[in-house]
Amino acid sequence: MSTGGLETDKQKEIAQAAFEVFVEHGFRKTSMQLIAVKAEMSRPALYLHFQSKEDVFRFLAIGYLTKVAADIDAVLAASGTAVDVLQSLFNAFDPNGVKAVLLDAKHGDELMEVNETNVKDVADNIGAHIRVALRNWLENEAALGHIYCDDPDMTSQTIMSSYFGLKNPKPSYGDYKSRTKQLAQMLGRGLTI
Repeated sequence: MSTGGLETDKQKEIAQAAFEVFVEHGFRKTSMQLIAVKAEMSRPALYLHFQSKEDVFRFLAIGYLTKVAADIDAVLAASGTAVDVLQSLFNAFDPNGVKAVLLDAKHGDELMEVNETNVKDVADNIGAHIRVALRNWLENEAALGHIYCDDPDMTSQTIMSSYFGLKNPKPSYGDYKSRTKQLAQMLGRGLTI
């Protein structure tokens, strides 16, 4: 096993411990010392892997966004009804129940706000990738006669804007899941020929 692989594994372990600390204490009150304690290592050892809590948070957020993008690519490569594909697409934004933690946690709003500012560049790039992948899926499905979609670009933007609007006002995780199901059904049925 290469040293690079070990480094990544250790960073993932630290990041998982840090996520628990961020959820418990919020971003502002989390310190490198708290992360080190949770990761069962010394603070100097922690600094060998991450320079700051912002770096740890960015590592976590990029890992989440990358997983979401990969899961969405897999969803859009599979076949299914428009309702099923859209529901799976929305579910891909919740790998391992992360949204349950963020929506129901005391510091969830703070963590989502930090996420938006700390990784805006990466989030924008991945968001653009997702919109293009969705647009391509819409275009392909329309060409095959499975759905009606005369403007895949506008439709993909509308679908994603609608999805992101589900979080306003901030719902409980249960309400969020109900909203994604209802949105997938409405949009999927609207596209179905």
